[in-house]
Amino acid sequence: MKKEFLVFLAILFSFFTKAEDNLFKKGTEFYDSGDYQMAIAYFDSLISSGTISSEIHYNKGNCYFKLDSLALAIVEYERGLNINPKDLDIVYNLKICNDLIIDDINHLPELFYKQWFSALYNTISVYNWQILIIISLILLIISLIVAKIKTNNKLKIFNTFLSIIFSISLTIYFIGNFTEKNNIQAIVKENIVNIRSAPSAESSVQFTIHSGTKVVVIDAVENWLNISISDGRKGWAQQTNFTEI
Repeated sequence: MKKEFLVFLAILFSFFTKAEDNLFKKGTEFYDSGDYQMAIAYFDSLISSGTISSEIHYNKGNCYFKLDSLALAIVEYERGLNINPKDLDIVYNLKICNDLIIDDINHLPELFYKQWFSALYNTISVYNWQILIIISLILLIISLIVAKIKTNNKLKIFNTFLSIIFSISLTIYFIGNFTEKNNIQAIVKENIVNIRSAPSAESSVQFTIHSGTKVVVIDAVENWLNISISDGRKGWAQQTNFTEI
């Protein structure tokens, strides 16, 4: 009975995998034929089904770029990079898009320890951090069980090594994940957005930003967002002007 259940799960998994592959293939076919809206619809179906893939966001971003929707292309490339920071195709296309943005904003230098941690966290994808944690935990559990049965100094050293790897990986993953979840970023989707001094249409305009510019969301009041841009300037704008990454 157990064997039959496992076979059923394997068949079910292969069915869903094949269905996902078919959706992705259809999406790329529509992209190649120039029907970018249909391609987006297929890629959206994959995302809605829970599929997590930087490749899907990369291809969806390409569709928006072809449709001259610069802001939405940037959103998809940014989402893809969040999944796989080492995807060079996404990095390249995102750079092209950023070069087309009207706003030329100076970036404030990031604190050195934040740069160091960000570089460390982005050495591998979020998915690979999860895999590393799971594998190191499984190996540690197996090794500890074996150590209970057979005393061995080399095994103790190995257990210590695995414990360190597991602890460091878990710490980096949770700090990085917490930082990302509390660092809400969005892209300006309207051509021109006035950033105001307060969450009110009657408040004074502090500065103006344009489509494609990335902002960090600091706070929200009703349908207004308090945002900051990379040069440190802050202000308020209506939520409908942005698409969250």
